[in-house]
Amino acid sequence: MVKKIFSVLCMAAVILFAAHSQAFAAKVAIILDAPTGTFTEPEKVYSMVETSLGKILQNSSEYEILPAMDTENYVQIYREENDMIMSTGADEGQHEEKWLKKSDINNICNHFGGNYVIYVRVTSTAPKHSSGVFTSGQKMNVVTDFRVWSNSKQDFSYMKRATTQGSSQTVNVGIFGRGNGSSTHALEKALNKGLQEIEKDAAKIREAMQG
Repeated sequence: MVKKIFSVLCMAAVILFAAHSQAFAAKVAIILDAPTGTFTEPEKVYSMVETSLGKILQNSSEYEILPAMDTENYVQIYREENDMIMSTGADEGQHEEKWLKKSDINNICNHFGGNYVIYVRVTSTAPKHSSGVFTSGQKMNVVTDFRVWSNSKQDFSYMKRATTQGSSQTVNVGIFGRGNGSSTHALEKALNKGLQEIEKDAAKIREAMQG
């Protein structure tokens, strides 16, 4: 009987500790900002960004993370309501977008009751094609802006911009056939390099997310 009571008390202590830790965990909303139609596989990009963030924050229980997939619908509505998307054509990918400003990020942060916003803005150049005798490929430059918005400071507590290049090659098919590489793979490689540059500042980012 004593052992059972002890086990129950231990379990209750663990549950209370977990609840206490969650109650005091800083809420962090992730915003992935990129021109409409940039990524053919946005879920993969979400995964890349969140995996990188996990490395930076060391998957700490100090943070309650709201992933980009959970915030994107509200961010889209926010853009629409604040005239931040100008359509230039009938297709969804044909838009000219306005970037979010400090006041916008603050409003989004407050909507989610967040302590911080991880704002990742990704822009890319048009792919450059290259062709040789045996291979063809594409190169693309990507700029990754990584910022931490602090609700308590009402400002960015960390900012870094990484400019990287990704490339993709394919073997030419047949005598007259041509491969053309993959702009998707080139973009993902460049973004991965950019995120690796951000990860080098992991200690600075964690420091920016204190207090």
